[in-house]
Amino acid sequence: MKLSRAEEALITRKRRQAAARASRKAERRTRPGRQRDPGFLAFLRRLPCVAGMVEAGCSGPIEAAHIRFSDARAGRINPGMQAKPDDRWATPLCRHHHQHDQHAGSERAFWERLGVDPGALSTELFHAYLAGRDGRAVLRDYVGARRAA
Repeated sequence: MKLSRAEEALITRKRRQAAARASRKAERRTRPGRQRDPGFLAFLRRLPCVAGMVEAGCSGPIEAAHIRFSDARAGRINPGMQAKPDDRWATPLCRHHHQHDQHAGSERAFWERLGVDPGALSTELFHAYLAGRDGRAVLRDYVGARRAA
């Protein structure tokens, strides 16, 4: 049975589309995944709200708030829409500050308003977690140093 040119073109187009889909799937498999650390997130949830230590207005439970904006100096890159960065790039915030301040507007402006470098703070907290140190002491020292400056 001989195919018409239109049918051959349709089959060729379908094969190319299938090959392109397979290539995209292979590309997704080679991308590094998000590094998760549920222990560190639990460590953060036991700490006080960073924003509450700087300004009042906390309400709700403490949540691990992932830092979304990029900072080349800290080696932190925004993973893109609807994707969280690695868990090590998180800080403790109450539900109010997390949902209504950090994610409601400009995240960078939120952290600047507090006078906090979230990348440096999350790095200090992550190292404290790995070393088995007290996270509350790290927060007190960090916020105290910012107030003194």
